Amino acid sequence: MLSSKLLMATLLGRVMRRSGWGALGMLIVFNALHWKRHGTLDWSDARSSLLALLAYLVIFLLMEYKRLRDEERASVRTNAAD
Repeated sequence: MLSSKLLMATLLGRVMRRSGWGALGMLIVFNALHWKRHGTLDWSDARSSLLALLAYLVIFLLMEYKRLRDEERASVRTNAAD
């Protein structure tokens, strides 16, 4: 169980380091465009933003997990070749 928590912390750190500011910027732009068009932001907009962030987080966690596994496989192959 400890290793899965460590893995999740590692993945979350890598996701935030690679693209955390981009996701936040994307949501700010989308909310600004929505506010400009409709003239207001309400709780449903906040809920939609949180759902978009959650979807983004899940997708990029899966992508980072694949990158991490690919790096491990490459290092195993390199060590096996030596």
